[in-house]
Amino acid sequence: KPKALKAYQSLFLGMVIDVVYIENNDDYSPVEVILSMPSSDSTVRLPIYSKFNTLFDHSETCSCTFEVVECVALSNCARFETIFILEEQQQQTNIYQRQNITQFTDIAGRYLTAYRLHQQVSSQRTKTSSLLERAGLTSWLDLPEAVDTQSNLDSNLSDKQCSEIINLAQRLLSMDGALKISSHLSLISGGLAPRPNRPDREVIFRPYSSRDAHILLQFKRTVEVISVVDGEEDGLESGKRSINSRGRIKTLLDGALSAGKAARNEDIVPEIKQLKEYGSDGTPPRGVADVVAQAAIEKAIQPSVESCVARLTAMKTADDITQLRQRVNEIASSIIQDSKDGSNIAKMANELLHQPTILLREGKLPRSEIESVVKSIENELRSRLS
Repeated sequence: KPKALKAYQSLFLGMVIDVVYIENNDDYSPVEVILSMPSSDSTVRLPIYSKFNTLFDHSETCSCTFEVVECVALSNCARFETIFILEEQQQQTNIYQRQNITQFTDIAGRYLTAYRLHQQVSSQRTKTSSLLERAGLTSWLDLPEAVDTQSNLDSNLSDKQCSEIINLAQRLLSMDGALKISSHLSLISGGLAPRPNRPDREVIFRPYSSRDAHILLQFKRTVEVISVVDGEEDGLESGKRSINSRGRIKTLLDGALSAGKAARNEDIVPEIKQLKEYGSDGTPPRGVADVVAQAAIEKAIQPSVESCVARLTAMKTADDITQLRQRVNEIASSIIQDSKDGSNIAKMANELLHQPTILLREGKLPRSEIESVVKSIENELRSRLS
């Protein structure tokens, strides 16, 4: 239900997650997850136990802060998945922290999801336990008014509650990165992904099955309910987001839709004609289905994934280029105002921006180095003026 999905997604949008690794501190667990919402003074602190030490490959205290700037839930009878865009705040330049960024994002996503799901289960427990016994989590979250959006962050979690959240987080499956997520969603859309609700069931490619093709309609409906932080009063960077920083989940879902349609298109994957005789409800022989499925992956899924990742990369570099040029133009304007003869400063600034802009567009200049490039250009402009 769109209304239920929007309500569920509102639990995540704008949330800020701090993941803190504390070196050899006897007073705290080695890793702590701190959840907060800019619109509220409440915070939640979740200590994670020492076995998570192995996630980090250095012994220094470090931390990362993320904000959920986009969110959507893909929910149907076979799966319930929450997709986030986690935007890193004050991107770290420390090499050890950059190496561990995947672990930081994994912890942030899983523990935020576990806390919010636990919060929903707890709110239902106080009303009736039979509801949870009768139906699975995704079933009752789709019920009218079932999602509790009124509960604030609980800063006084009991040891039992913390333990339940941690156990739930450890059971959740997660992945990150444009390539992995795009591939995953494209396989789902193409009817080629395993079903979490039936892990023992073989995945048989049925391109002519109307039941399997129904996932395309579900993807279209999911696109319509994506939640994005983009208002004047939303999030940590309210009113300051580039338009390029929005729509990344939509790009992922649109790419998956293209993959699903292509996998069922005889012009793109002519091999699927071998399965036509089995109709909508028939089950083709496993050997034939596997050969056709591999052809669909190579001719439909992989090209769609590559196109999707390329679009996401272009969106990311567009933001970086905008940030770089804006900073340098501000510096050039300041120099012109302070100088008696600054007529050539703007032209020199554009010349100095040319090479780093190309490097950013090609993905060869890390975002963490933008600040040093800006400083270098500023020094060059001032030295030429003098």
